[in-house]
Amino acid sequence: MKKVLIVLFITATSISAQAQEYKETIKTTFTEYLDALVNSDFDKAMDYMLPEFFEIIPRAELITVMEKTFNNPQMSFKISNPKVLQVDDAQVIEGKSYASLVYSNDMQIKIKGEEDETEERKAMRVGLTQGAFVQSFGKDNVAYDEATDSFKVHAEKSVYAISKDGKTDWKFIVLEQRQREMLEKLLPEALLEQN
Repeated sequence: MKKVLIVLFITATSISAQAQEYKETIKTTFTEYLDALVNSDFDKAMDYMLPEFFEIIPRAELITVMEKTFNNPQMSFKISNPKVLQVDDAQVIEGKSYASLVYSNDMQIKIKGEEDETEERKAMRVGLTQGAFVQSFGKDNVAYDEATDSFKVHAEKSVYAISKDGKTDWKFIVLEQRQREMLEKLLPEALLEQN
């Protein structure tokens, strides 16, 4: 009986260690992806994205869009404090492993007004921008800093990590509800029903 308990304990410990190992791999790999975004290394960031995504939006086109967004002279954009908050157990669907994760980051966003902007137009710009951010990120996650004329936004997003073997080469797709049609082409229906 003692031997059986020892074998069960060792087996359970081994299974638990393996489960934690792939989750740590996901965390590490996703953190590398976030670091590439923070450092505006968009070409490297693309290496972490689901390859099927590029059948919908070509890789070069997506890099161009990201560069234009981050280098827009009408807006300054800074990402900081990226963190993986949670990685759920993976599930195997149609031969691939899918693990849900949640991450957060902070953004400082400044939308520049016109040089001759009146107080009234500035108030309208700030109000419209704040309304859009509140709708996307929630009221408690958006703050306007009048001194710097910028917004501080805290974002939490859900992502799927996807691997063919469930251990390595994890690729990611961020779950954006406004991109539901695209997600339907990339994720199994069972996963979409969970979100």
